[in-house]
Order: sequence, then C-alpha cells, then structure tokens
Amino acid sequence: MTYAPTHLCLLGAIGWEHEEWNGSFYPEDMPPEWRLSYYNTLYDCVLLPYADWSARGIEELNAWREDTLERFRFLLEHPPGTVSEADRSRLDALGEKGVLMGPEQNERVVWFDSSSNSRDLSAKLQATAAPGTNFYLLSLDADQDKMEEARSLLEILGY
Repeated sequence: MTYAPTHLCLLGAIGWEHEEWNGSFYPEDMPPEWRLSYYNTLYDCVLLPYADWSARGIEELNAWREDTLERFRFLLEHPPGTVSEADRSRLDALGEKGVLMGPEQNERVVWFDSSSNSRDLSAKLQATAAPGTNFYLLSLDADQDKMEEARSLLEILGY
C-alpha cells in the first residue's frame, strides 16, 4: 500500500527574479522571459507582493498561467479589504493558479531563511499540516542551498 498524504506542502520563494540566481540557479545565457518557466520546474509556487502583480497587465498574467505547470500556484499578497474589479480581473487571468493571500492565510504559510534549522522547520511544518488542505513553505531570502534542504525535508516528511 502506498502512503498518500491528505495535504500538500508547496515550496517556493518570494519572487523568481533574484539577481544572485543568475549563473548559479539560472544558466547565464537564459533569457529573462524564460525564468518563470524554469523556476516552476523546480518549485511549486511563488509569492508575489501586491505591488508586483497588481501592476501587471492581463496579457502578461495570461502568459504566466500558460508558461507554468498545472500544479504551480501564484500566491498573491493582497491588502486587507475588498478586492477591486481590476485585481479580480488579474486574478481571473491566472485562473486556479492564482491564490489571494490576505492576512487570514498566514496560518497556511511556514517561512524560512538561510538561518533556519531543519529540526525547527520540521516541527513548524508538522504543526501547520492539516488534513484536506494545502499549505506553503516559503523562503524569505531565496537562499538556494536552504531551499534544497527544505525540498529534502519535505520529501522525508512525505509532503
């Protein structure tokens, strides 16, 4: 019998465009417009601050949706309050890949950075996991080594 978790932890970072990733994570000759497609082959989600996604046009957001795998999610920070028509249109452009992240979603996020230790991170993940829900493991500083450690931890924990 195969174990199938009743919840899923998606791993990602704040944004996918980090200057320090050029030549280490992204090949040096990779055009910037290919980076999201590359990022989403290794990570499951990306958190985008409100200022980043709310300034984008519908066509660009449609392209993001098309350039990513079905499982990929865009976590969209949103300030408290009502969602504007313009923001609703942007969210609709991303389809099911767009997830609004207001303050009430904070309990579904586990943050880590280069100074996080695996034991503490494991405890936080296990405390956050709940049957039938997805939750998110997000890097604050986009440290590639620590993100790989986090991926290994998720595999060990069965997420």
